[in-house]
Amino acid sequence: MAPEQRPRSSPAAGAPALEVRDLRAGYGRITGIDGISLTISAGELVALLGANGAGKSTFLRAVSGMIKPWSGSVSLAGNDVTGQRSDRLVRAGMAHVPEGRRVLPTLTVEENLRLGAFARRGDGDVDADLGDVLTRFEPLRERRNRKAGTLSGGEQQMLAIGRALMARPTILLLDEPSLGLSPRLVSEVFALIRDLAAEGLTILLVEQNVRQGLGCADRGYLLSTGSVVMTGSAQELLADPAVIGSYLGARGRDT
Repeated sequence: MAPEQRPRSSPAAGAPALEVRDLRAGYGRITGIDGISLTISAGELVALLGANGAGKSTFLRAVSGMIKPWSGSVSLAGNDVTGQRSDRLVRAGMAHVPEGRRVLPTLTVEENLRLGAFARRGDGDVDADLGDVLTRFEPLRERRNRKAGTLSGGEQQMLAIGRALMARPTILLLDEPSLGLSPRLVSEVFALIRDLAAEGLTILLVEQNVRQGLGCADRGYLLSTGSVVMTGSAQELLADPAVIGSYLGARGRDT
């Protein structure tokens, strides 16, 4: 059983789960994203796709408060959260699993998971949710007292996602969850993502593997050099010759 999903902010009637308008951000004088707009309805799984350097991770960091946007707006359930700190966004219902997992290697699996509930402050039963996460991720249950740094790459990815679920998010931002994993573990991670979406969790998935990303998504946005160059349903994008030629090619047909 998944941790109960409960809204953290009062949504405006009919408001999207996430609405981003003309977002610009970067590092120093280097532009990472240049005027990106994106909308996600509650319960949708939307894939944000593109090659390395397209601006995908920069977009997630600007949305989740890891970096400050230069301009534009971010609304969560109809509430303007532009430029808010990451901890406040977690309390508002947004959880971000960054690229590279970033678990705390010297802490145990259980300690890492409990840190995911840091913003809860009496909001529900943390122990019960810990049990739910360990049930979902059986390898983590078997290793709950081991240091996170001793886990395999796939187990660390499970831990990073499980830690995010401990916050009881209403929207989950996933950055390159397949990065560095074997084909078997990639399949397992994407099966988990499909399960979370089927349970009603709103998900924004950043993924370089276009076929895998669109294979579990409702809709997709394709980025190139910091801007949206194409958008549509997952089926439309997978059938588009431009997507196949530019982003899939022979390698994509084999995955």
